[in-house]
Amino acid sequence: MEGLDGSRMLLPPMPWQNFATMTDEDLRAKFAYLKSLPPVKNAVPAPIAPTALQ
Repeated sequence: MEGLDGSRMLLPPMPWQNFATMTDEDLRAKFAYLKSLPPVKNAVPAPIAPTALQ
């Protein structure tokens, strides 16, 4: 990543390339599928400060 002083990569990386070409129909189907799943319990890890990565 150039030109973004003080920035860091997203953790975990967002696979935007996989979603960039999805149609509205694709998105509606994905949303419907995700809404059909039961909720899960999980622990969200603490964020990593940008200075900790250097």
